[in-house]
Amino acid sequence: MISNSTKANSFRRVIGSLETVLLLFLLLFFLIIKILFLIYAGPLPDEAYYWLWSKNVAISYFDHPPLATWVQTFIRHFSDNKYFEIRALPIISLGFVLIIMIAWQRYMSKKPDYNEFLKSVLLFLAFPIYAVFFCISFPDFLLITLLFTSSFCLFLYFDRGNNQNKRLYYWYLAVFLFSLALLTKYNAVLFGVGVLAYILYKKKYIGGPSYGHIIASTVIIFMMQTPVILWNLSNDFASFSFHLNDRLDRGQGLSYVLKNLVGFLLGVLVAFSPVFIFNTKSNFFLKNYSGNKKNFIEMGKFVLLFSVIFCLFLCLFTNVLYYWLTPAIVLLTPFLIEIIKSRISQYLHIFYGLLISIILLVNVSFYPISALFGDVDRETAILYGWEKIVDAISKEKKIHDVKKIVFSDYRLGSLYIFHSDDFGVDVLMEDRRTQFDIWRDKENSFGANTLIILDQDFPMGQNIISKFNSINFVRDIEIQIGNKYIKKYQVFLGTNT
Repeated sequence: MISNSTKANSFRRVIGSLETVLLLFLLLFFLIIKILFLIYAGPLPDEAYYWLWSKNVAISYFDHPPLATWVQTFIRHFSDNKYFEIRALPIISLGFVLIIMIAWQRYMSKKPDYNEFLKSVLLFLAFPIYAVFFCISFPDFLLITLLFTSSFCLFLYFDRGNNQNKRLYYWYLAVFLFSLALLTKYNAVLFGVGVLAYILYKKKYIGGPSYGHIIASTVIIFMMQTPVILWNLSNDFASFSFHLNDRLDRGQGLSYVLKNLVGFLLGVLVAFSPVFIFNTKSNFFLKNYSGNKKNFIEMGKFVLLFSVIFCLFLCLFTNVLYYWLTPAIVLLTPFLIEIIKSRISQYLHIFYGLLISIILLVNVSFYPISALFGDVDRETAILYGWEKIVDAISKEKKIHDVKKIVFSDYRLGSLYIFHSDDFGVDVLMEDRRTQFDIWRDKENSFGANTLIILDQDFPMGQNIISKFNSINFVRDIEIQIGNKYIKKYQVFLGTNT
């Protein structure tokens, strides 16, 4: 006779094996989506913009600090293929993060459970904000990689007991990696300030570095930002002024604030997974964790709460983008399987992330999703039709003997340069400065004839009108996919004769 316990163990082994097969199938599905994205997806507007920065190496830039651009410049030494330049680094970074993830999981597990490791990797890949940023060359892929590695070092610091020398080694390695993250994107400061606030608040209970080491760490962080400081000193504090002053809209009404709040919260809900948010909220203050994970998870939740409150406060003054919150969730990432506890919730999270990944792939590579429901949203519409746009502009350049092209939006200008390899382009936006304005300070010449390319979202403004003696309409460029109208561009000729 076979005992009931033996039958139960056999049943669990079968279920475990079936789940392993399912998890491997889902992992393969995610990898196929990544491969298809690499093959078929063209650049997003900001990807083309940052790629253009890598062609103009500087110690820093107007919109962001320089590290991601420096790394992209370095990768150009291995290939002159521009698609490789914008796609290689996010994938390499993803592989590195997954290696750290598995090492972290093994370190925390007394008895390795490969199903748990596999599920943790899938929960990470399914996190929508990660699914997006580890496909595209925004600075965020490097920001997440550096903060994630810094988090692992921080975990090792708190886990190394009384071995002070080893602990300090991991502490300063964490500080160094955070400094590099801050040299990649300014919103890394949410991670740093949140961690420091938690350590100071709980120092009596969790220990932590002495105040002398905290001061030394702060000095290191500021020293690592020297390129950004020097660039701002040389450019009238343009970057600092843009982020700390120009982006703030003071004196706006209640409707403006509510719009910012709703937009930010909806963006967070979609990009950070409703399943994750619900499970984080439902056990936010519970202390049902054990061992060394407990303080670290509490620190991660503290950083998240601190960052959310700060972003909500910023909604009073400016349009807060949902992905500014990305640094706030990095500390919690290795513990997704602890936070999303139920198997049903775990698979809901995974399938939600899979759906987001498929939508992203289809939307930027094959067909605008919004076209199925009406007009195509502008950010998607400008991804399509560049072969036709480049051909039309090339013909007009020859007809009118034009050397220079001016766009009313940096996104359009950057995409045109990427697709055409024509670098005789400038951008004159009406309501904000861009990196093009920094470059133009060196050469402010438009010549006798200049083509001006506009769309309805960024029409002719005084900034463009003031640069020419006369401006005349030339033609429209309409983009369609099949019978579906996507977008129209307007071409004008500016003359200075």
